[in-house]
Amino acid sequence: MGVFRTCGSILSNVVTLGGASELKHQRGLYEHEYKYYQHIHGLISERKQQIEFDLSALGLSIIDVQLVLVSVEKILTTTYQLNVLQFNKPELLVNQMSMFHSGYSSAFSAGFGGVLGGTAAVGAWGLVSIIGSASTGTAIATLSGAAATNATLAWFGGGALAAGGAGMSGGMMVLGGIVAAPMIFFATKKAYQKAEQLEKATQDLKDSFPELEQLLISASEQQAEVKAYTKQMRTICDNYVFEAKTLMTMIQPNGRWSRLYQWLRRLFRLNVFKPKQQQAIESLAVKTSELLANFNR
Repeated sequence: MGVFRTCGSILSNVVTLGGASELKHQRGLYEHEYKYYQHIHGLISERKQQIEFDLSALGLSIIDVQLVLVSVEKILTTTYQLNVLQFNKPELLVNQMSMFHSGYSSAFSAGFGGVLGGTAAVGAWGLVSIIGSASTGTAIATLSGAAATNATLAWFGGGALAAGGAGMSGGMMVLGGIVAAPMIFFATKKAYQKAEQLEKATQDLKDSFPELEQLLISASEQQAEVKAYTKQMRTICDNYVFEAKTLMTMIQPNGRWSRLYQWLRRLFRLNVFKPKQQQAIESLAVKTSELLANFNR
């Protein structure tokens, strides 16, 4: 078989006037550069996957906050009326809740232009709302729809999060991923012409390396900072959920039966709450406002 392969190679070179050997040489060079391209591309993809994982984890914590806020809002605005509490800025809390629900709904239902969806989209919205603002200086939590999408993607631009990013291209790379360069194979027909095309493709790969390497640096920086920020904010969100549930249990220890009992006492103009329950309501209002202030910077 080796003899036949050698003869075939010689014949191919004769027929193509040496083009087959040149094509083989250029293919080897291309494959060498392509392996490096694949390596860098793979590292960037790993960073992207980790970012999405951390954003999804934060998104789950924010979803828990949203679910708890539904019950908190009923207690603070529907059943007990904020204006009878000692909490000194009831209108602020009502506005904070409204903005949070609006931003959350936009992120969860619409995602970010198909770049992110579901829990990762909620996490991205939450992270940017908590630690940044749009390029105009407007708090991202106050935006919705396409405006929130564009502001969030722009804020996720290349570079460190603390520095505010470096533009949409970097943000799309990290959140949406990049497309791998195609692996090129040519037959030996018109071998010299194909070899020239392959040589150009090899050079194109080489030319892309500086940008790709910079994207890897940006992705690595963002991945590290997203991990740190999401861990911090998950702790804040999870602690709030735990504290809010504890306080609501103090306010309504028997769930619907407590609500019915309290409604009857109010109907007969009796004191509805014990002093500890009143303190729990006021504490719930303060803790909720403090949490939501993080989303409205």
